[in-house]
Amino acid sequence: MKNLIVIVAVILALLIAACATPTPTPVPPTKAPAPTQAPAPTAAPAQPTKAPEPTKAAEPAKPTEAPKPAAFDWKQFSGQTLTLYLPQHPWTNAIQPLFPDFEKQTGIKLEVQTFAEAQLRDKVLIALQAKSSEFDFWMSLKSREGLKYYRAGYYEILDKYLSDPKLTPPEYNVKDFAAGPFGGEKFDNKLTGIPIIIEGPVIFYRKDLFDAAKISFPKKIEDIETAAAACMKANPGITGVTLRGDPNAIAYTFGPFLRAFGVNYRDANGKSQLSSPNGLKAVEYYAKLASQYGPPGVVTYSFAQSSALFGGGNACMEIESSNELSTIVDPKSSKVVGKVGVMPYPPGPGGDVPTVLQWGVSINANSKKKEAAWLFAVWATSQEMQAKLHLKGIASPRLSAWDTPEWKAQLAGDPLRAEWAAAVKHVSEKGSGEVGPPAIEQPTVRKIMGDAIDAVILGQKSAADAMKAADAEIDKLAH
Repeated sequence: MKNLIVIVAVILALLIAACATPTPTPVPPTKAPAPTQAPAPTAAPAQPTKAPEPTKAAEPAKPTEAPKPAAFDWKQFSGQTLTLYLPQHPWTNAIQPLFPDFEKQTGIKLEVQTFAEAQLRDKVLIALQAKSSEFDFWMSLKSREGLKYYRAGYYEILDKYLSDPKLTPPEYNVKDFAAGPFGGEKFDNKLTGIPIIIEGPVIFYRKDLFDAAKISFPKKIEDIETAAAACMKANPGITGVTLRGDPNAIAYTFGPFLRAFGVNYRDANGKSQLSSPNGLKAVEYYAKLASQYGPPGVVTYSFAQSSALFGGGNACMEIESSNELSTIVDPKSSKVVGKVGVMPYPPGPGGDVPTVLQWGVSINANSKKKEAAWLFAVWATSQEMQAKLHLKGIASPRLSAWDTPEWKAQLAGDPLRAEWAAAVKHVSEKGSGEVGPPAIEQPTVRKIMGDAIDAVILGQKSAADAMKAADAEIDKLAH
């Protein structure tokens, strides 16, 4: 028991010692830090900060200029060769010397083949029917073969080329073409060609011979015979009047005579009117001029033969296309330079309706170089080129060509050119585009009519018999 008490006492002593707070160890005192001195005042008080200047309103950005279109690339088809089929025609004669300019400007080589008009048509048609690409570009008379060729698909349609800025330069200005000639190149409102010349038959006459014989200026169509007779009487051996007799070409110069006697090719019912009373008068009068006052072999004559005769000084008058002026006064071959006058057909008892037409240039639908051919068409029919050719006597379908300072100056100093311009204006204002009896097969109906008129010229048939038979044949053809 005594031992137990001792053990308890020892345990209690240990517990008391553990719970007692220990005496802290003394820490030696640290010195207080010296007080921080205030900063010395500056010499002068700081200047007040200026308020920032107000920011200027930003200037509006200048509009971005549209990029200038790239210059038209005339060399884009350089290295190609184009084959042109062209007729022996005043337009061809006037523009062909300028072809080297095109070749230099474009790098395109031109191979040109020219033919008599009838031969050209035959050669072109054979190639087109065979779908041949032997030529790329040709000169086409839409009033003759246009509808037939369009329906056969022979013409390349040109609208897409005209609207393509890569192929047509911006200065081309298609609106400069007169509406009539430009519209004459369209079928079903599709462009098959570009007009290059307007023309119509007029009368060229020898002013010197008329003045020497005191021949009155024809005032009506019957006066042509009077003037021819008087000129032949005063100048033995000279032809009174040269005009077309070739049956394929006669419609061009005969048509105005028919309308001068008040007759259209067809009546309201579509019947041919060559054998009508006034139709016979027109045929008889034309045949009389050809047989009694025309040249020997007149039934073979077209524009080339007539202009050679007149330009050689061997005829008093020539009834022919206005485009022949440049040929008959060509100083290299003409003997009548300075002696020529020009007048429109005088009116007849039935009125004054000459013939007017345009030639155009077209692209072969089978050509393998259509875009290069179009580039040539653009060059050949540009305002600049048409103005140049107009000064050479190629009546332009572009309005601007008739208003250039050079043209006005030429008229002012050249009475012949002024007469010619007035005659062409007369044709363009009063003319009919019907060269022959309306029909798809224009070559056929024109030859039927031409053969019949030639039979009258040669005295093989009366006008009544010849024209009655011609009417029957023409009426068989579709209109």
